[in-house]
Amino acid sequence: MQRWYQIFPKNPYISIYVWIIFCILPLFFIFKSFSPLESFIGLLLVAGFFLSYRQSFLSKGWRMYVWIAIQIVVSITLIILFGYLYFSLFLAFFIGNIRNKAGFITMYVVHLVTTIVSVCIGFFTQNNLFVTQFPFLLIGVIGVILLPFNSYNRIKQEKLEGQLENANKRISQLLVIQERQRIARDLHDTLGQKLSLIGLKSDLAYKVIDKDPVRAKTELLDINYTARIALKEVRELVSNIRAGKLEDELIRVQQILKAAEIDFRVKGDPALKDTPLLVENVLTMCLKEAITNVVKHSQATFCHVLIKQTQNELFLQVQDNGIGFEQGKQFLDGNGLRGMKERLEFVNGVLEISGSYGTTLNIRIPHVILQKIKEV
Repeated sequence: MQRWYQIFPKNPYISIYVWIIFCILPLFFIFKSFSPLESFIGLLLVAGFFLSYRQSFLSKGWRMYVWIAIQIVVSITLIILFGYLYFSLFLAFFIGNIRNKAGFITMYVVHLVTTIVSVCIGFFTQNNLFVTQFPFLLIGVIGVILLPFNSYNRIKQEKLEGQLENANKRISQLLVIQERQRIARDLHDTLGQKLSLIGLKSDLAYKVIDKDPVRAKTELLDINYTARIALKEVRELVSNIRAGKLEDELIRVQQILKAAEIDFRVKGDPALKDTPLLVENVLTMCLKEAITNVVKHSQATFCHVLIKQTQNELFLQVQDNGIGFEQGKQFLDGNGLRGMKERLEFVNGVLEISGSYGTTLNIRIPHVILQKIKEV
C-alpha cells in the first residue's frame, strides 16, 4: 500500500500541495451554502472522513475495511444531507489501492451501490439541490465507476516497472560478477603457467650460473622471451576487456576475413540507436567469436553479416557457405559458443544455429532490457 498522500508516487511533495487543495474545497462549499448548524455538522463529517481516510492507509487487514466502512457511511450522509458527492471520489481512489482482489471487488461493489442509492434518495428528498448539481453528480458517479480500476491498474503497472528495474539492476550486478570471474580466469590461464615457468627457469639459472654459464645464459634468454609473451597476452586481454563498439568490431572483422580470403558483406546499420553499452559490448563479443569460428572451422569462401534493429528486438545474423556443423560439429560444444550463450543469457538474448550446408547463426536480444524511463 502506498502512502496516503502519494497521489503522484514519484513526486510526493507535489501530492501534499494537491491534498491541501482537496481538503480546502469541501470547507468552502459547506460554509458558503448552508446554515451555521448545518455547516458545523458538515465540518464534523469532513473532519471524521479525513481522519478515517488517513487511518485506512495506515491500517492493515480487517481494520482497514472498518475504516472504509466508516468512510462509506460519512459519504452517504454527506450525499443525502448536502448533495455532496465529493468524498465518493476519495473512496474510489483508495479502493483502487487495495491489492487483495476479493477485497477490491467487494469494496468496489459496495461503494458503487451505496453511492448510486444515496444519489437516488437525494433526488427524492432534495430534488431542487440535486437537479442543479446534476452535471457534477453525473461526473462523480462516472468517477466512482472508473477511478478504482484506473488506480488498480496504475499501481499494478508501477509494481511491474519496479520489478523490471530491480531485475535490470540484478542483471547488471551479475554481469559485473561474471566479468570479474572471467577476467580472473583469463589472468590465471594467461599468467599462471608463464609465471610458474619463469620461476622455475630463474631457480635453474641461479643454480647453474657458476657451473654452466652458457646454460644459465640460455635460461635467462628463455625467461626474457617468456616474459615478453606474457606481456603481449596481458595487453591482448586488456584490449578484449574494454567495451567494444559494433562499428569498430566490423572493421576488424573485415580485416580478418580479407586476410583469410573470405568475401565479406554487411547489411543493416551497425550504428545502434538507444542501445546500452553493455548490450552492444555483448553483441560485439558474440560477433567476434562467431567470426573466429568462421575462420577456424567453416572453410567458407564468403561470410555475410545482417544487423537489424526493430521495435521489439536487436537481431544479428552471421551466415557463411562453409562445411556447416554436420562436418564441423566439433566446435559446437566448444568454449566459444558456450561463452556466447552465457553472455546472451544475462541480457535475455537467444542464440540459434542452423544449417547443414553452410552455417547460419542468429542472435536475438529483446528490447525489454533496453527500455529506459526518461524523466522530464
